[in-house]
Amino acid sequence: MTRPGHSPFFWISALIAAAWWVVCAGAFGYLTWFGPVPTAFVKHLLPETIPRSVWFWPAPWIVLVPLASAAVVFVVYLVLARLIVDRTDGSRVARFLALWFVAVLTGFLATLPWVISAIISAFPPSRAAFVLDPAGDAMLLSGYWGIAWGWLPALLALRRVREPAAAREQGTDAVPAPVATGPFRRHPLAVLSTVAVVVVLVASGLVVGLGSRAERLVSAAENALADGNTLGAVPDPDVPVTPPPTVAPDAAAAPAGWCTPEDTAVLLGDPDAATGHRTVSIQAMNFSDLPCTLNGYPDLAFADQAGSAIDVTLVHGGSFMTTDDGAQPIEVPAGGFAVTRLGWDAMATADVPATYTLFSALYPGLDRGSWPITLDIVAGGKVSVTAWSLSGATD
Repeated sequence: MTRPGHSPFFWISALIAAAWWVVCAGAFGYLTWFGPVPTAFVKHLLPETIPRSVWFWPAPWIVLVPLASAAVVFVVYLVLARLIVDRTDGSRVARFLALWFVAVLTGFLATLPWVISAIISAFPPSRAAFVLDPAGDAMLLSGYWGIAWGWLPALLALRRVREPAAAREQGTDAVPAPVATGPFRRHPLAVLSTVAVVVVLVASGLVVGLGSRAERLVSAAENALADGNTLGAVPDPDVPVTPPPTVAPDAAAAPAGWCTPEDTAVLLGDPDAATGHRTVSIQAMNFSDLPCTLNGYPDLAFADQAGSAIDVTLVHGGSFMTTDDGAQPIEVPAGGFAVTRLGWDAMATADVPATYTLFSALYPGLDRGSWPITLDIVAGGKVSVTAWSLSGATD
């Protein structure tokens, strides 16, 4: 006679557990997004076994991720069910409760890929105590799923297993203790079961990680489009933002009498273009009652739409659309203006982030100000910059 621990109906129970896992996730997502039922009520009836955001992920992850999660539930439940029943001595009630507990353990293990993926995505945390915060209450909800619904596959498993004749003749619901030939005694089977669980958890983790990354990339692209940022590639949302320094490093102190932010404002002019060439001007306006001095070139930096610095080579000199007279001391009168011009050749922006913020200071060593501006300047490009020169307000 087939022993309960090796009943083929455990496969059916595992399939039911996996299917109900996905059904609960889908029903939770639908009812909380589109239904009139309060989320708190739905969460207690149909726990959120799979984050509802998955149902809005791009193809094919909207299908692959739930399937991977269901595969974890199927394999883990099947392995643990056979292990528990093979080692449990007692009545059908005891086996029923043991299988119910298997569903609780399965829920916890099936959520591990989500928890680990969330922690890795948000790592490092601002404080060590916050390392588990990205996981939220996912594991608690998955464990609650086992408590709320674990009876279903457990009941199905025992209903499909016939009670041995000896037990029926004794008029009791007890079943004979199985011979200890389960996974603990059959070492190859124990190893294979462990390997199967590990493999399915790792595979599910990879699918969840790849799907989560695909969703972040799509979301970043949609946000960029909504903001009107259509030039250049969207910066990778998983790469930490590294903004340009607020002050140029290793800058020498300026001599007395030079213009400073206390008496001079830095103003951005309008970009101009010719076929294959670009230029934009920056003005320095002395708003004080005394003249001040400028000598040399401005301090410049560039950042993409995420705010990360773009490594650009600055060349002191003119370009196709600009002329540089070289560095020389100039005295900017009270109410007067000085101007510097940037020039560059058009750069390809199809596959790399473009410039969305221009940083500037009168000279290295001062705090950089910034302007939002869209320019086809990318990493590795060359930009020519002219020295400060006197100009009128309209130059």
